[in-house]
Amino acid sequence: MELKLYDIDPVLQPFVKTICTMENRGGGSGLSRFRVLPDTCLELFVNYVETGPTQIGDRSVSGKTRSYIVARMNNYLDVHSPSAIGFVSVCFYPGKARQFFPIPMKETATSPLVLKDIMHDFSLSLEEAVAEADSNEERVKHLQDFLVNLLMKNSHPDKAVDYCVNQINYHRGQLSITSLAREAGISNRQLVRRFNEQIGISPKEFARVTKFIHSLHVLKSYPQMNLTQIAYESGYYDQAHFIHDYQEFAGYSPGTLLQASDTLY
Repeated sequence: MELKLYDIDPVLQPFVKTICTMENRGGGSGLSRFRVLPDTCLELFVNYVETGPTQIGDRSVSGKTRSYIVARMNNYLDVHSPSAIGFVSVCFYPGKARQFFPIPMKETATSPLVLKDIMHDFSLSLEEAVAEADSNEERVKHLQDFLVNLLMKNSHPDKAVDYCVNQINYHRGQLSITSLAREAGISNRQLVRRFNEQIGISPKEFARVTKFIHSLHVLKSYPQMNLTQIAYESGYYDQAHFIHDYQEFAGYSPGTLLQASDTLY
C-alpha cells in the first residue's frame, strides 16, 4: 500500500485535515481487512481503479461506485477492501464537511453515503475528471477545485457549533455540555439538534469520543504508564469506564489495541 499526502489549498485549510492518495496495484484476488477507529471526522473517497466491492461496516459499496462519503463518528468500522485499489481521499475536520455537502450530517453517521445520491451532476463531473487524469497530482487538483467550488456555493457556518467543537477539543472532552450550551447562548435542545445537523452526533457523544481519542494518544505515547494512570490522565472516573469506552469505540481492550496491527487511528 502506497500512501501520499498532498498540500492543501489555502482556501480549504480551515476545513480539510488531510488530502491523500492510496494505491495498491499489485493485483491479486484476496481482500485486505483493517479496522478504523472513530475520530469524529468525515472522509470523501474518489476511486479511480476499477475494483470489486468494498465492505465498510454493515454496508457493501459496489466496485462501480466511484465516490462515497464515510463518517468515522462514534463507532469503529471493519473494512474489507479488494487488494488492488486506487483512490483520492479528503478528510474533513469535525463539523466542517457540512460546509460542502447540503445534507444533515446525521445521514452520514451510520453507513457510507454514495456521493451521486446527494449531488448527481457534481459527482459525475468529479469522477470523470479524476478517472481521466494522467497523474495523482492532477487528480488531487481536480478534487480540490471541486471542493472550492462547493464551498463557494454551500458554505453556511454555524458559529455556535464551531465554538462548542473548539471548546470540547480544547478541554479534551472534559466539560459540562449544559455549561457549554449556556456559553454559546443556546439551549441544550438547540445544541443537540444543531450538532446532529452539523456534526452527525450529539455534543455529549462528541465529547466522549474526543476524550477517547485523547486517551489513545496518551496510551500510545506512554506505554510504560499503567491503565489506572492513563485513565486518570485522560479524564475517566475510573479504570472500568476507561476500559468500557475502549470496548465500545475500538472493540478491543487497551492492551490488545496497542498490539493490533490491523487498526487505523
